[in-house]
Amino acid sequence: MELIVSIVKSGFAYKAMEVARRFGATGGTILHGRSAQKKDKKVFGITIHPEKDVLLIVGFKHDQDLIMKALNEKYGVKSEANGIVFSLTVSKAFGIRSNIRDLGEVVV
Repeated sequence: MELIVSIVKSGFAYKAMEVARRFGATGGTILHGRSAQKKDKKVFGITIHPEKDVLLIVGFKHDQDLIMKALNEKYGVKSEANGIVFSLTVSKAFGIRSNIRDLGEVVV
């Protein structure tokens, strides 16, 4: 299983979740937060905005590439959402209950 993380400018995470669902995501969690920067700042040519949405999606490895590519294309650094997307491997998880049948290493 994989955790896909998409960090976008505030207001874009709900739309990003709709795109992720079209490419295999069954659900996600949106966190609202603030950057450590107090105002817009350019780092490596990327404008960092202080208000952020963080979209967290736990899903299968076989859906990961499609979801990540779709999020990057629609809400990536070159878009108005100014987002990034990355993934982390989930080695174990407790409390996940969903319509996913094959949970692999996940403990339910």
